Amino acid sequence: METRGYGSMHAQETPDSILIHRVLAGDQKAFEALVCRYQRSLLRLIYRYVGEYHEAQDILQQVWIQLYLSLPTLPPQMRVKPWLFTVARNRSLDFLRRRKLLSFSAMETVDEEDQATFQDTIIDMSPTPEELVEQRDLQFAIQCAIQTLPHIYRPVVLLYYREHMNNAEIGQVLEVPVSTVKARFHRAKPFLRAALTAL
Repeated sequence: METRGYGSMHAQETPDSILIHRVLAGDQKAFEALVCRYQRSLLRLIYRYVGEYHEAQDILQQVWIQLYLSLPTLPPQMRVKPWLFTVARNRSLDFLRRRKLLSFSAMETVDEEDQATFQDTIIDMSPTPEELVEQRDLQFAIQCAIQTLPHIYRPVVLLYYREHMNNAEIGQVLEVPVSTVKARFHRAKPFLRAALTAL
């Protein structure tokens, strides 16, 4: 069993529960592995709410601090991924409440140039330039399609496709029943299909 070091391969293979156990035992590198595992997806989620890169970075730091301080009191069987996304969402909403921006359309609207600049700072540049162009075109097309969805359906689609969450995890993040998640996702599909077809 791997006991020292957290290379990219080992970090991907080690379950969250094991990493948390090691953090509680005083292993700082285990916490760094958790950060590496979720920082990009969390930053994307927060940025979609607040629309400002530096503010998103600050909120993400708050999320990591809250995780570090909360680990000793969290239930042993709790799944850390939906917990992190719930905290990130709540911290983002707190920020928006302070800014008096409570409309969901404001949370979800991201300037295209800012979004492209933001993605350039976090996308792994290991693929070839041609592959990156194709990926970016596809991401832009999907993003455009998602932006045409009614506001009530957008977070369900984003969390499902971009963050690969299941219905239960999405329900926990959005604080709605699983049945509501399923209904919203089902109703979003025709809109999304039509938008992608048009694009």
